Amino acid sequence: MGKGLNKTWLKAHLGSLLSYGGLVLCIIVFSILSQGGLWSAYNIRILFQGVCVYAIVSMGAVFIYSMGYMDISVGAQIGVYCLLCILISNATGSLLLGFLSILCIALVCGLINGYVAVMLGLPSIVTSIFLNSIFGGVQMLIMEWQGTNSISIEADMSMFKGTGSMVAAIVVIAAISVYLYKFTPLGKYVQGIGANETATKLCGVSTTKWKVIAYAFFGLCIAVGALFLTARTGAAGKGTGTGYAMDIMVALLLGGMPLSGGMRSKVSSALIGSFTYVILTNGLTLAGVETSYMYVIKAVIFLAIIVITCRKKDGILPR
Repeated sequence: MGKGLNKTWLKAHLGSLLSYGGLVLCIIVFSILSQGGLWSAYNIRILFQGVCVYAIVSMGAVFIYSMGYMDISVGAQIGVYCLLCILISNATGSLLLGFLSILCIALVCGLINGYVAVMLGLPSIVTSIFLNSIFGGVQMLIMEWQGTNSISIEADMSMFKGTGSMVAAIVVIAAISVYLYKFTPLGKYVQGIGANETATKLCGVSTTKWKVIAYAFFGLCIAVGALFLTARTGAAGKGTGTGYAMDIMVALLLGGMPLSGGMRSKVSSALIGSFTYVILTNGLTLAGVETSYMYVIKAVIFLAIIVITCRKKDGILPR
């Protein structure tokens, strides 16, 4: 009886055990390989600069992945939002106006992504591909219009560069995410959609409404993440945001998020996964691993996590 319960508990918590164990393992291994360099004051700041954007955007993505969906337009959106924030701030002299502008655009895009997919009966991935193409084109047009490879922001963004402000932003977004996920219908319904959308509809839930709300919150998180990325780099260009869609997915998987969504989804996946991913990348760099090998190592880890934690009878890929 006891062995049966232990096996059941282990199976139910396998994802969490692997995610927390992976983070601890990364910390131990790279603390040794870097000879303490991982914990230098300078490197800790670098770690938080990386974690800040990933964690904020990933916490918004949790609501999308919980439904068994994914969004590959994240990187292109971040690139355009960074550019628009800089252009509007430089033109008006107001960083606040620049941020509010990209926030409004991000919310509208989130609403479109969620609503259009439902109304047209399209998989979420299709609308995100459409948005990815649109934003990618807009990013290129903006840079051609500017006639340069990058543009720098003139506003003072020092308040967003400090470790304290980055930690505060992560805490605030985490608190909002946990509240929405645990104490409002949104969290319950996005998990229900991921587990069985048909059954959720039959229970009288307006899945369209909650999908749209989930995408709107995701858009808000992308806008905040773009603000901190702009503060970190001080500029934006054609390549800004490249790779973020895949990085966010890898971070969530490392944190124990199942690609199929459902009731095993949790906000902590975003935080654990973001720290694990950034420490892994930073630790490999400090250990002197060549970039080509880094991609191979991360690809192997990514595949292993999928095989172990995301298997499902009817498939593992998101809708």
